[in-house]
Amino acid sequence: MRRLRWLVIGGLLMVWSGGIGELVAAEQEGPDTLDLETPGGAGPKSIEERVDELEQKQRISDRLRELGQQREEQRAKEAPVVGADQDGFFLRSASGKFELRFRGYGQVQGRFFLGDKDQAGVENSLSIRRVRPIFEGRLYRYVTFKVMPDFQQGRVLLFDGYLGFDYWSAAQLRAGKFKPPVGLEMWQSAADLLFVERGLTANLVPNRDIGAMVYGHLFNKRLDYKVGIFNGAGDNNPHSGTGSGSDTDGGNDFDTNNDKDYVISLLAQPFRSTQMEWLEGLQVGVAGTWGRDSGNSPRGFLRTPSMGRNDIRFFRYLTGVAITGDRWRVVPQVYYAWGPFSLLGEYVWNSQDLRALGGQEERITNRAWQVAMSYVLTGEAASFNGVKPWRLFNPAQGAWGAVEVAARYGEVLIDQDAFPLFADPTASARKARVWTVGINWHLAHRVKAQFNYERGIFDGGAPNNQDFEQENAVLTQMQVAW
Repeated sequence: MRRLRWLVIGGLLMVWSGGIGELVAAEQEGPDTLDLETPGGAGPKSIEERVDELEQKQRISDRLRELGQQREEQRAKEAPVVGADQDGFFLRSASGKFELRFRGYGQVQGRFFLGDKDQAGVENSLSIRRVRPIFEGRLYRYVTFKVMPDFQQGRVLLFDGYLGFDYWSAAQLRAGKFKPPVGLEMWQSAADLLFVERGLTANLVPNRDIGAMVYGHLFNKRLDYKVGIFNGAGDNNPHSGTGSGSDTDGGNDFDTNNDKDYVISLLAQPFRSTQMEWLEGLQVGVAGTWGRDSGNSPRGFLRTPSMGRNDIRFFRYLTGVAITGDRWRVVPQVYYAWGPFSLLGEYVWNSQDLRALGGQEERITNRAWQVAMSYVLTGEAASFNGVKPWRLFNPAQGAWGAVEVAARYGEVLIDQDAFPLFADPTASARKARVWTVGINWHLAHRVKAQFNYERGIFDGGAPNNQDFEQENAVLTQMQVAW
């Protein structure tokens, strides 16, 4: 700055010296030729005044430039962030208080039945199993929301639609339509399933319902709890207020009685953050529901996983059977993951008071259980939320994703008191056993191809005390999720 000052002074001296010569010449020509006085007759500006004036202009210019830079930086800080990651596309405010995320998944299935197919409704087919866009986000940092419709069979159904509040990790709130926290495998997203379809236990637990739930993590996340009140959906029914339905059926989202279902779930991870690494992934818990119903029909039918979109059911209640009182479920459950190995197990007691068409009443208790195991051959970690390949599918770079093998066995046992008042023994089996083996090829997280072979064996369910026909099926599925 000092150097600039002296340069300016020198320049002004040169101008001033030239001005003196002009002044002398002007005086010879006439007194009115040149006027160096400032406006108002205050006299000419001194060199110091002119230097100060130039410095002031320079300071103003510098300050304006700084203010412009600050405005640009502030705009950059306040500009929304647009991006995409493995959890979908998102639009987020610079502060992080507001966020809108778009994701979803689609599944295309093939079902091929082996051997004789004498039973009506069993057919080989290719179908679009699920198309579910998901819109979710955050408002004012602590208010959350999710909307997930499902497009299938020419209909649009709302499967999830709820609001949440998550200011406290130990006490969060959710209200709307979502899955009651009862069945462990049912709670798992359809995009993360180990097999093409859920196991036999899905027949005896609720799928989705309308209600409110408080949940959270306690004791350094060693205990997860969920407590809620719901309208009271039937078993494996994605809609409230009706006793029948399935993961693909329609239903009525309006409550049809004054009674409600009360739900509780406790899931402990006792060895979390301990030195016993091989036990850190162990989770054990229990869930249950209790409620009263009056007049609704019970779950109208039970079916094997491969029959998820066909009409064959190995058990069905007789027409006119109705729920008359208490209905409760108890579900002990376990999940374990260590490195590439995982195990899921659960047992379901389902008990409800029923009234036959002739007026006879009885408490019927049906049971189901399953154990499923998997192993990731390529070494990635097994997870309840799906396998994440170390290297995404890219043959040009020698990357082929992750490969996982899996096996599952499950049973359903029907209460013997259900026959013959509530179910026809010549059309409904007393017991079903299903085992499934599969291989999953994960091209990326939640982008996978699945191949399952399933065999079902039944006790009873046919005329003359014969067994329901055995089932042998191949199930395939391609899934893309983002």
